[in-house]
Order: sequence, then C-alpha cells, then structure tokens
Amino acid sequence: MEQTCELLEKCGFFRKYQDVENEICEMLIAEYCKGSMMNECKRKEYRQKNGVPPSDDMLPDGEML
Repeated sequence: MEQTCELLEKCGFFRKYQDVENEICEMLIAEYCKGSMMNECKRKEYRQKNGVPPSDDMLPDGEML
C-alpha cells in the first residue's frame, strides 16, 4: 500500500502541481507527499507552526517557485 501524507487532500502545492509534467515537481511529490521524506516537509512544518497553510508555490523543501 502506498503511503501518502495526511494533508495531501488539502495541500495547495499538491493540488496545484500534481498533474503538471515537470520532473522536479514529480520528484518532490514522490519523495515528500508519497514517500520517505513526508515528515520533513517544510509545508507541513509551516502549517503546524503558523496555523495556516503556506503559499501554494512553496515547495515541500521550503523553496519558493
């Protein structure tokens, strides 16, 4: 069974970029949204710290598009 982030359905980055054919976005989704780096997601950290989701253009590694 594939592991996925508990915030996936409400994650702006995932919703915006899940269908974009871009190697970097695909790799980030595979690693952070559905993979081993799920608990290192800077978007998740931002949401927990600030109580609101970050910009949809904030990548899971904390960089901005």
